[in-house]
Amino acid sequence: MLKLIIFFAIVSSVFCGKLSEEFDAERAEMCGRSLTPEKPSSNPPDDKVPWAMAINYVQGRDNGTEYYGSSILVSARHVVAPGFMAIRETDNTFKQWVWADETIVDFATCQENKMEIPKKVLKKLKIWISICQDVEQCGTHIARSVIQGWYLGNCQPGEVPFGILLLEISSNVPQNEPFFVPVCLPAEKKPLFIGDAVHFDSLDVKNGKTLITSVPAKIQKCGANIGRFVQSVCSTRESCVQGRAGTLVKKIDGRETGVAVLYNYEAGCKNDHYVSIGFFKDDLCSLAGICKTTTEPVETSSKQSLQFLLATVFVILFL
Repeated sequence: MLKLIIFFAIVSSVFCGKLSEEFDAERAEMCGRSLTPEKPSSNPPDDKVPWAMAINYVQGRDNGTEYYGSSILVSARHVVAPGFMAIRETDNTFKQWVWADETIVDFATCQENKMEIPKKVLKKLKIWISICQDVEQCGTHIARSVIQGWYLGNCQPGEVPFGILLLEISSNVPQNEPFFVPVCLPAEKKPLFIGDAVHFDSLDVKNGKTLITSVPAKIQKCGANIGRFVQSVCSTRESCVQGRAGTLVKKIDGRETGVAVLYNYEAGCKNDHYVSIGFFKDDLCSLAGICKTTTEPVETSSKQSLQFLLATVFVILFL
């Protein structure tokens, strides 16, 4: 029995935590590619935005109040979501922040703009990965719990918690399902310029049904009142879907690349405020192993390496 426990512990370690270099290379090879299925979805954004995920988050003690919003897949086991889904200020002085379960944030735990999310707070998060309209493509009611997470953003008392969440889910999205494609992440900290054409990927709920949405948007200069953070990005949208959060995505070198996560929106979505994803690219690499931005081939495939590792462990333990 002890040998079996050791064996499965080793197997589990292969599939959790940071991506290996080989898994990261596979992610970089497939990321940011929209789908071109023989049978297009009845909702076109399903095919255009295969990285769209939904997230349930609960705010308050015990059961609290449940909310539903948008997040994006950035690797087979990592999701990025808005920071306010796990952390918020308590009043307009911003001197005290609380986690989603109302426990007070200890600013001392925030080092270099990153802070690990407590386990109790992670239990209030759930990622829904099957939200397309064609159940043959992405299944139905497939969800993942969150086992580790980080808040990336400013951590100064007296300021708003302006950041993003990096979340590790309980198991990889189905590798044999072509529908689940991660969005690419920027190679640069500042991949955006005023006037850039982007699209805003989000969710809407109509008649009790969740719909993936994607609407054109344009990068614009932030107003002095909201652009006070170095990680600020602002845009205007052609149409306004409010209340479900979302991500700005830009095509860079032919790949769809997530560049900013919504913080809040203005009336009519004419001057929305976002948190830059590229600003935290070094943290995404060090914490999640999402580092590679090119697609050079690797000498050994991750599947071959994994098979060799498992076979070696089996021989050591049982022969």
